[in-house]
Amino acid sequence: MLSSMLKEHRVKQRHLKEAQEKRRQEAVSSLYKFNEGIMASINSRVSAAYVNQCQLDNEMKQLEVQTSRFNKLTTQWGSELNSFHNALKEIGDVENWALSIENDLRLVTESLEYINNKNKSNTSTNG
Repeated sequence: MLSSMLKEHRVKQRHLKEAQEKRRQEAVSSLYKFNEGIMASINSRVSAAYVNQCQLDNEMKQLEVQTSRFNKLTTQWGSELNSFHNALKEIGDVENWALSIENDLRLVTESLEYINNKNKSNTSTNG
């Protein structure tokens, strides 16, 4: 009787160990599947973040190129505006010079007319 009880106990123990091992394998398998799902989710998010980062880097490089072009264009415009401003100043200087010459010539003309009128009046009183 004791030996049969021992056999039954050992059989129960073996069945419990087998059941426990089966549950352990199921738990490990479930954890593995869970881990794969979590990692896939994380990897997809990381992958999306990496793609976004690459796009941002490319856009930033394009923006740097465009900014550089804009700076060069702005410098050129500034130079052209400065040249135009200097040309306008020169035109103003030429205009002032022309007015000064015109005034000098008017003064000379008036002086000559005065002298001419004076000579006419002197010759008419003498003659």
